[in-house]
Amino acid sequence: MNQRYNPLVTGREMTFSSLSRRRFIRYSSLAAGALAATKLTSCGSSPAPTETEAADAGEVVAEGGDKILRILSWSGYDEPEIIGPFEEEMGVKVEFKTYVGGEQMLQFFNQSPPGTFDGIISDGEYVVKLMELGAITPLTAADFPNLSDYNAVYKEFPAFSPEGKLMAVGTRFGNYGIAFNTKFLKPEEVTSWDVLAREDLKGKVGFFDWYLPNMGNASLALFPDNPNPYDLTDDQLVQVKDWLVKIKPNVTLITPNIQDITNAFINESIVAGPVGDWLIQNAIADGKTQFAAVVPKEGAIRWSEGATVAAQSKNPELALEWAKYMSTPEVQARLANAKAYKGLAPNLKAVDHLSEAEKELLGYIPDPANPGKTIMETQLGLTRARQLPVNQPEQAWQDYYNEFKTS
Repeated sequence: MNQRYNPLVTGREMTFSSLSRRRFIRYSSLAAGALAATKLTSCGSSPAPTETEAADAGEVVAEGGDKILRILSWSGYDEPEIIGPFEEEMGVKVEFKTYVGGEQMLQFFNQSPPGTFDGIISDGEYVVKLMELGAITPLTAADFPNLSDYNAVYKEFPAFSPEGKLMAVGTRFGNYGIAFNTKFLKPEEVTSWDVLAREDLKGKVGFFDWYLPNMGNASLALFPDNPNPYDLTDDQLVQVKDWLVKIKPNVTLITPNIQDITNAFINESIVAGPVGDWLIQNAIADGKTQFAAVVPKEGAIRWSEGATVAAQSKNPELALEWAKYMSTPEVQARLANAKAYKGLAPNLKAVDHLSEAEKELLGYIPDPANPGKTIMETQLGLTRARQLPVNQPEQAWQDYYNEFKTS
């Protein structure tokens, strides 16, 4: 059975992350916070310098004498539970500039003076772009003993080792499968991407607004046997666009704002969408609404995040220590449960640092449909890594995606 069913709220009450609606909305405002950020923000009490000051100062030191490490990343990595122990152990203040999506990450990097950032959390498919820009420095596998405990997929993940050079170490991953409200759809109904085209879902589907995962999932819906959903002929690419246009009457929300989508799930203005576990797990905040996420039989796109060391870091040794820290099982367990959004840990030993409720939430429990495997393992086997287009320029894909959005 190729279906993956991961109930995020069961009939019994879940106590883990049982947040109030108000706290949930605050924690899920990833996109709004990232887009509003214009400076690096510190997890400590010292005011963050401007980017120009940071670049000009050489080895930056905070008021109390601690060094300052500057990280460009997705939200979540900046949460005190995750970065606080590193700050305390190393006597350092870590400042973050957060982004939403690889394009925005590159924009922030390119607009910042050289030496602004010491480390970058990058999506797998953007590591090669950072490498081509000379933005990140090669890493040495021997510096990362925790790699021996990684899932086989991420021990030698091609996206993190372009041209055979280790450029990033995995920190978190997840999928863009079908999230749905079980009050309106039963798990046995959500086995294929075709469910999103059902007439009874008109105006009830929501999308996270990024062409790469959405077109990748459409590619899998049409060509599930293709090992790389981003390796398409021109004709196949048109078919992908047409498939998205076909389901557009059902789509009422396309937004990069996680808060908008999670709130839409909570208030039931949407009941399904290709957003996977990572977005709706925080929706456990509302105990009246039941959610689940399925990797359909055709498969789903998988996202992967990794830690890199900036080539022009003012504190390269400290940046390397941060990357090592991000590879440890304790940290990846905390990161998997970040308030901003959830994920899965490449380090297999992270499960030893999860509570039973956290294991259930994240899928580190036996999969009844696949004896001998956890839900996490089944999910990983059904997903394909998000990549960049192979045969066409990115703009061609973006143009087709915009055609879908405006159809």
